[in-house]
Amino acid sequence: MPAWFSVYVGLEQAVSNLRSYQAEFVPGLLQTAEYAAEQCRAWVDHTPEDIQRMVDVRMRRQELLTGESAPDLWTVVHQSALEHMVGSRQVMIRQLERMLEISKLKNVTVQILPFDAGAYPTTGSYTILGFPEHEDPDVVYREGLTDSVYLEEREDVALYAKAFDHLRALALSPQRSALLVARLLEKHSR
Repeated sequence: MPAWFSVYVGLEQAVSNLRSYQAEFVPGLLQTAEYAAEQCRAWVDHTPEDIQRMVDVRMRRQELLTGESAPDLWTVVHQSALEHMVGSRQVMIRQLERMLEISKLKNVTVQILPFDAGAYPTTGSYTILGFPEHEDPDVVYREGLTDSVYLEEREDVALYAKAFDHLRALALSPQRSALLVARLLEKHSR
């Protein structure tokens, strides 16, 4: 795991809530091992051992959502992330099933931003890490190919939080989002 990502994993373990917008892929906390492996294989310089380690880390991170003091996760996923074929149809079927399964957790809210939502206020994927009251201020995390950016200035975090609120308003409701995921699942199952 790159050092810049290990910082994120450490912070993620301390959060009380996560607000995430994902524009290109299913968020890591919702991925199946197969989907994660396909995504990791896209990086041409990873060995099979590297890929397995990355998938193992991603799967261990998911335990966060079902632990005793699980944080609240609210994620908005662009429809293109679900329409983008990663791996085979079977990989996508299991991935969509996993999304539906995780979205039933009481601490998880999944919304899909549909193609017809119009313009929206963001320039890419990001996560807002929220910490228990009075401990630490929220932090915005953005990941790149070779590094990541952590925004801690109150004004920056407030702008991302406001953008996230707009994304939630433009996205389908959690119930309608689940119906869209189910329709895509049916489409892949044919």
